[in-house]
Amino acid sequence: MEEEFFLVLCHYKVGPLEEDFAARFRISQSLVSRIIVTRTKFMYHRFKELDMFPDRQTIELHKPACFKNNYKGTTVIIVATEMYVGKPSNPEAQQLTFSTYKNTNTLKVLVGISDLYGGCISNKEITSKSGFIDKLQQGDEFMADWGFNIQEILALKGVKVNASPFMNQSGQLSEQEMLATQRIATLRIHVERAIERIKDYHILDFIPITLCKNGLIDMIFFVRAMLTNFLPPLVR
Repeated sequence: MEEEFFLVLCHYKVGPLEEDFAARFRISQSLVSRIIVTRTKFMYHRFKELDMFPDRQTIELHKPACFKNNYKGTTVIIVATEMYVGKPSNPEAQQLTFSTYKNTNTLKVLVGISDLYGGCISNKEITSKSGFIDKLQQGDEFMADWGFNIQEILALKGVKVNASPFMNQSGQLSEQEMLATQRIATLRIHVERAIERIKDYHILDFIPITLCKNGLIDMIFFVRAMLTNFLPPLVR
């Protein structure tokens, strides 16, 4: 079991090299594939038993000092990220996965909360579908970039969004808006660093469309995101 687990971790880290792993572990390539699928499902269901959204008291206890100065109400930072996927042969699937931002076919995820969606989905829609809003309580604040235009949804829950300001019609920001943008960017960089940790597992550098069947791709992304939680804290 330890060797199988080690094989899967190596696979996650360096990428889909099943033929190489078969030679190194002296087993068949089909057995490598079965081990990866089985262990991925096992880790997924065990990690799903953990509640990864802490209560407000726990957040306050561990909140870094850099947030307490200007955005002391912040409970979470969210950001959506995309990963390249093989172009589907089905026209409907092509449309669902085509990202106008990346100008190619992608899968998109709201880091820390959602399953993977086709790259055509907006940040607003993926936030609504993910169940993230249900996790928030009245008085909570969270950070996001300008693409999360969800203020009106959260106003009903008494939740505040600290997001980078939109530019006015002249294409410029006021001095106060520039200062707010810089403050938010200084703190939002930590969630970008968290994404880099997740993407450092190279198993999903490029996703074959065949991997999108049976929900396996969601499990792989969830497991590799959970594995990063065993690393040292990003902010002390």
